Amino acid sequence: MFTGIIQSKSIKSKITKKNFGAEISVFVDKGFTKGLKKGDSVAVNGVCLTVCSFSKDNIKFEIIHESLKLTNLVKNLLIPLNLERSLKIGDEIGGHLVSGHVHGMGKVKEFKKGKEKVLTISKPSAVKDYIFQKGYVAVNGISLTVSNSTKTHFSVSLIPETIERTNLSSIKKGDLINIEADQQTIAIVETVKNIKK
Repeated sequence: MFTGIIQSKSIKSKITKKNFGAEISVFVDKGFTKGLKKGDSVAVNGVCLTVCSFSKDNIKFEIIHESLKLTNLVKNLLIPLNLERSLKIGDEIGGHLVSGHVHGMGKVKEFKKGKEKVLTISKPSAVKDYIFQKGYVAVNGISLTVSNSTKTHFSVSLIPETIERTNLSSIKKGDLINIEADQQTIAIVETVKNIKK
């Protein structure tokens, strides 16, 4: 599990195709790997990946075809990747509980960077019923609150700190963004649907 509070951004990354999918090599700040172990989980752009090997400034992960299909990991490699180590018992939950199981990708429709910075993203069909105003959503692994929602898209308002600390500073209109709906919201909505049947 993760909190959606980004701890670091990749310096660069490299993808290598494999029979099972791909291997991604992520170059990181040296302090990020302190205490890391093989087999640990790291959220990479919101995708929970298992550490296969690492050095002081590099981590390698293996990605299956399903993850490649549902996420932007090989589509946005020129943009730094958001990184978060897994949650430990006793850690502060600054955002909301994020599983790292991305439901799909949304396309950036608009990014207003005026006095108020508002990012508008299309809704993946898999989560259209679970994203609504004031609810939680993870965007490229970032825990955010939905400021507006329609049938086809949703918006989040961003503070400068979030933009500076994450890869949202590098995105533009048309980019694909990893979306994970809040798991508690999904459970509640699905329960209500079943009751109404």
